[in-house]
Amino acid sequence: MKRFVLTIVLAMASVMAWTQAPGTTPVKVSNETQMLHGRKYYVHIVETGQTVYSISRAYKVQSYDAVTHVDIHFLHAGDTVWLPYRGQFGDEEPAAVENSATRKPSEQQGVRPSGRPQTERSADRPLPAATPQHAKRTPEAKPAAQAVQLPEVRKVGRTLKVALMMPLHLDQIDEISTSKFDIEQRGKRSYRQFEFIEFYEGIQLALEKMTAEGVSVEFNVVDVSGNDTAQVSAKFASHNVAESDVLIALLLRECFDKAAELARDAGIYIVNPMATRSDICADNPYMVKMQPSTAGLVTRMLNNMKAERPDAHLYIIHSGAKAEKPVLDEMKRQLDERGDIRYTLFNWSQSAKLATVLKKSPNASVVSLYDQGRDQNRVYVGNLLNRLTSLKQGTPVLYTLGDWTREYGDVDFNQLQNLNYHTFATGWDMTNDVHVDFLKAFRTRYGNEPTTPLAATGYDLTLYIVGGLHRKGADFWKNPGGMAEGLTQPLHMVRSGAGLENDRAMLYRMQEFVLVPVSFK
Repeated sequence: MKRFVLTIVLAMASVMAWTQAPGTTPVKVSNETQMLHGRKYYVHIVETGQTVYSISRAYKVQSYDAVTHVDIHFLHAGDTVWLPYRGQFGDEEPAAVENSATRKPSEQQGVRPSGRPQTERSADRPLPAATPQHAKRTPEAKPAAQAVQLPEVRKVGRTLKVALMMPLHLDQIDEISTSKFDIEQRGKRSYRQFEFIEFYEGIQLALEKMTAEGVSVEFNVVDVSGNDTAQVSAKFASHNVAESDVLIALLLRECFDKAAELARDAGIYIVNPMATRSDICADNPYMVKMQPSTAGLVTRMLNNMKAERPDAHLYIIHSGAKAEKPVLDEMKRQLDERGDIRYTLFNWSQSAKLATVLKKSPNASVVSLYDQGRDQNRVYVGNLLNRLTSLKQGTPVLYTLGDWTREYGDVDFNQLQNLNYHTFATGWDMTNDVHVDFLKAFRTRYGNEPTTPLAATGYDLTLYIVGGLHRKGADFWKNPGGMAEGLTQPLHMVRSGAGLENDRAMLYRMQEFVLVPVSFK
């Protein structure tokens, strides 16, 4: 196996101290307040030389209770910091020495007065009626998630050390047969060694590309087959994974959770290439989740709806199933927060009269979140498409998170075309030069084209992370930001909980029976 010399020296040591040295600029306590998420806050505008520590001390609150939109270690003059209002729980209030600014609340760095109107939406009913248009408004400013203690990182060396843990089933390699009989009977026999091999090949392709460009990488591949957490611990130690700068782990859930625990304790950033669950980022500042977050998918979809059909009424189809809840909750949260899209919830399991409802709302968009299991989903998809396309006037636009053209082989493309279908596709876009170039490079290197998205996932995350560390060094982990050139899918990493999570996804729409990308807005 060819080794590359390209490393990512980012070994993390101890966690940065949360408190900072007091600022040299005296802090004038503001008496401007704002209600955010049911709690009262002081609104403070940062002045040159002030820190979270000095500001919190002046307001007589703990520094970890301060909320900012930016990293606490990089506050600049003009930034806004929200401090809990002490009097709301019977605690003493800070002495209002002097207002930090004489501007009105609406003039302070985008901070708006409290008291936004509640977003109107109808409850689930057998025959939900369209709700009246709200008054248009700008969403209120709100504090970002609690500032995170960023891990301390060492300087990146000339050689980046990359470890990969994945199931290669190398202990069963002797079972592979290349006899003429077995080759002719392919399809009747499969080998577990090839289940995820395209992910590895995608990583190799990216490493070869970067090596040719002068990047030095040391690549350490560790076979972890099955779902044995003891095996993860043993190989983490025996294969010197703790000496790596970054660990890529394509593992089953229990094994990945163990690897994440070990990586956190060792101060190593660990990359999860396939998980969709955001909870893995909750309390691990070394976690890097590559798949788009639910919040990112919903934001992308809602922004597109508003841009393409500003006055459309949105109908959200669901069934009350547990599988739908995370996306449904996130969609309602964002809709209520932004307030610029009218929407109605429609429970498919309680009513079959969707067409009747849509006749009363000719300018409509429909999002399908229905998920009752594959067999029921297949029946539902056919029924939904029939009802939507039965409308003679005002045909709605249909949105789904999963790509129905790939999930359901017998789906009617004519119906999807008529509904101006929008989805997050995972296939290849032959009008995209980056996709075409990747497929050509993969075929040249391995003699065939990839059969799954895993190849592109491995390729993208390697270019993004290894390339980012090569360009930015240890600062990459503080602010990884936007996507590198040449990626097949968009990547934009932001702090989510404690860890990093991709908040971008490529939305496609059906045009002339082919899914084409929608420009990002």
